[in-house]
Amino acid sequence: MYNDKIHGLGLLFTFIALLITTVVCIIIYSGGETTTFQGFAESNETIINSETPVSIKKVLVMEGDTVYKGQKLAELESQELALRIADIRSQLLQIETKRGMSEKEIKSKILQNKAEERAVISELRAQIQTLENQLKINKVLAGGLKSVKISDSVKNPIEIQIESLESAIVERRKEFAEINRMYTKMLESGETPEGAQEEKLKAELESLERQNSDMAVYAPFEGIIGSVFIKNGNGEKVFFKGGEKIAAYSPILSIVNKEPSFVKGYIPESQFSVIKTGDKVTVSNSHSLQQVTGVVTGLGGRIIQLPVRLLRNPNIALWGREIVIKIPEDNGFILGEKVSITYSQNVLGNLAKVFSATQPKLLAKEKNKDELNRSQNDPDPTRNDTAERNAETLSETSIQWNGNTKIEASGAVFVPETGKFLVVSDETEKKTPLLFEIGKNGETKTIPIKNLNKINDLESIAKERENTYLIMSSLSYSKKGKLKPERRILARVSLSSGNAEFEKAVDFYEILRNFAERYDTDEAKFIKKGIAGRSIDIEGMSVLEDSLFIAFKDPLSEKGKGVIFEISGYETIFAEKRIAAEQIKTISVDLPPERKISDLHILSRDRFYFTASCMSEKCGGLYRFENGKSVPLKEFPELKPEGIALDDSGNIFIFFDLGQNDNSKFLNLGRI
Repeated sequence: MYNDKIHGLGLLFTFIALLITTVVCIIIYSGGETTTFQGFAESNETIINSETPVSIKKVLVMEGDTVYKGQKLAELESQELALRIADIRSQLLQIETKRGMSEKEIKSKILQNKAEERAVISELRAQIQTLENQLKINKVLAGGLKSVKISDSVKNPIEIQIESLESAIVERRKEFAEINRMYTKMLESGETPEGAQEEKLKAELESLERQNSDMAVYAPFEGIIGSVFIKNGNGEKVFFKGGEKIAAYSPILSIVNKEPSFVKGYIPESQFSVIKTGDKVTVSNSHSLQQVTGVVTGLGGRIIQLPVRLLRNPNIALWGREIVIKIPEDNGFILGEKVSITYSQNVLGNLAKVFSATQPKLLAKEKNKDELNRSQNDPDPTRNDTAERNAETLSETSIQWNGNTKIEASGAVFVPETGKFLVVSDETEKKTPLLFEIGKNGETKTIPIKNLNKINDLESIAKERENTYLIMSSLSYSKKGKLKPERRILARVSLSSGNAEFEKAVDFYEILRNFAERYDTDEAKFIKKGIAGRSIDIEGMSVLEDSLFIAFKDPLSEKGKGVIFEISGYETIFAEKRIAAEQIKTISVDLPPERKISDLHILSRDRFYFTASCMSEKCGGLYRFENGKSVPLKEFPELKPEGIALDDSGNIFIFFDLGQNDNSKFLNLGRI
């Protein structure tokens, strides 16, 4: 029996050794596998605009033209300069009708000026005499009060007034003397006041006309003209014909680098999971065997149809995921050419994937074992399993935070550079401006926002550019019926090396109120309604290109729908502290009864995700908006979703607010 056991153990160990050897061989073999897909060599597009309102006189280039640094691209006219020029010409015309002051009239002006000088100086002297008399009386009265001691070092207010009037006499004498000199010079040289004014206006007119004629935009670097356009209120491109008037900071031209700076690739849908941000790839073309090493800097958050140029058969559509690759300068590629991208998997990477795939399965087996033991020992088979299942689902993703105030997640965004999330909480200790950096396993780090004194009721966060983020308060009244300045803030924050620093902030509530008062559009009426009812509450925010999207929890539209504003060219909010009517477009979304928007994530202008929470209980759902309709994706029967973020693999993470008693939790829904 003992020998049989030993023999059995020997067979078992032999089997395990063979299994391990087989797995290692498979991994090593697969380590040499490569993934190849295609893309296009592209370059960043630089928008050229004017800081002031202008008219386009002439566009000197066409799309596709190659230009050198400093080359004039378009001639402009300033509307402000044009108005001033017209005003000066009007003044010159009036002078023409008054030309010709005689010598007698000039002498009369001199006498009139001297008489006016005597009258002014006499009036000032009379005021000084009155004050001096009052000062003498005060000194006599003060001398009779022996108990009152007056310091000699302190000047009497009346004395100060007298000194001021004496200084005024000196200044007025200088003014009248200057006028007398001007008239005397005119008398000696034969000039007239109109003649002197005319010369001054003509000099100014010449200068302004020269400025206006020299106004132009120039190429900031050698490159290729991308577009010659403006954008209307809907964000659509409208091509210039010349003569158009455009507002300050509106796009006039765009220019791209002559040589590509990045590659936009399209990895097939079946292979997108093998690559991640930071991976190195080989980029090459077919005609010159040019080859460089690039780094993956971005992964698209959705699956899209591949461009026709990449299809072997144009009649058979294929789908994949966008991938952005940074390539070195002097890469030798032609702008817009098709390139091949090769990614080689390594042994260590495969080992990591094996273990990462195996670990959840082992945890699931342990969980199933625990559930089985619990069910066998539980005397109450009718217990409510729903809440426990939710708790178990989220138990591995609880936010690990030991602060005095619990994290009540109200908005989240994924940071590709760190592989972690930035989360805002509507409550922080002592209302301190804080961001929370949260990893996918729940570990948390607090990041104070430097130079921002106070912000309260933070409800949303959006990634703006690579290292900058927007954060916004709800703009809603507190439970005590107050709307303090720290609840009205829209701020820009930069993030670098784990540190956050405040850059700019505006009173966004005041900007919306000014917008509502200035215009009579549907959007202005919506804001007026919210202000009058004290019901404005913004809980979602996202940025796409030059547009800022804000989602209102309240108020709802007249038809009871959720309201999202798209604010194009939103930089005017910070630069000019205003929003124009043509900048805002409304998106209305259908909502289930008793639910309101709690966050959103924009994919494109007509496709995005949003969450909606129940008003009277803890519940909510995830929705996708596309083709003008809200599509339900996931229900949360006993949880209140308050934040949504997509990682660089397109997985959707939902953050839940569990109230003041528990830290928030989040759930990875994967790709939906």
